[in-house]
Amino acid sequence: MFMNSQARASRVSPRGSAPSSGSARSGFTLIEVMVAVTLLLITVAGTLVSQLSAQRLNLASAETAAAMADLQACMEQILLLPIEEIPVADSEFAADMPILAFEELHLTGESISASYPGFDGTTIPDPLEIHLTISWRDQRGGNRSLQLTCMKTR
Repeated sequence: MFMNSQARASRVSPRGSAPSSGSARSGFTLIEVMVAVTLLLITVAGTLVSQLSAQRLNLASAETAAAMADLQACMEQILLLPIEEIPVADSEFAADMPILAFEELHLTGESISASYPGFDGTTIPDPLEIHLTISWRDQRGGNRSLQLTCMKTR
C-alpha cells in the first residue's frame, strides 16, 4: 500500500507532471499545418471544379431536352397535315425556310427549318421523308443543332 519515496520520485517528473515519452515537443509544426492546409485546398478545389462541370452538363442537358421537345411538337404538326399540303413553297413548313411558329420558343436564337430529301418541287414522293433541324445558341454562346427525321405516307 505505501510506496517508498524513491519509487514515487521515479514516477513524477521534476515539474510535477507525468514524464514525457521520448520527445520534448507537442502539437504540430508550421510545415505540417501548411501541408495539411494545402491538401485540404486541393481537395476543395477539385470538388468545386467537378460541381461546376456537373452544372454545365445539367444546363446542356436541359437545353437539349427543350430543343427535342420543340422538334417533336413541330414534327407532330407537320404529320397532322395531309401529305399534299406539306412541302408547298409558300406554306408554313416550306423547305429550307425557318418555321415561324417555332422561333425563339425556349432557347436563345432558336430556329427550326424543314427539308424534304427526294422532293423535287413537283411530285411528292410516297413516303415523304421529312428532316427537321433546330439551331440555337447555348448558355456559353456556342451554336448547337439537332435533327429529327420522319417518314410521312398517304
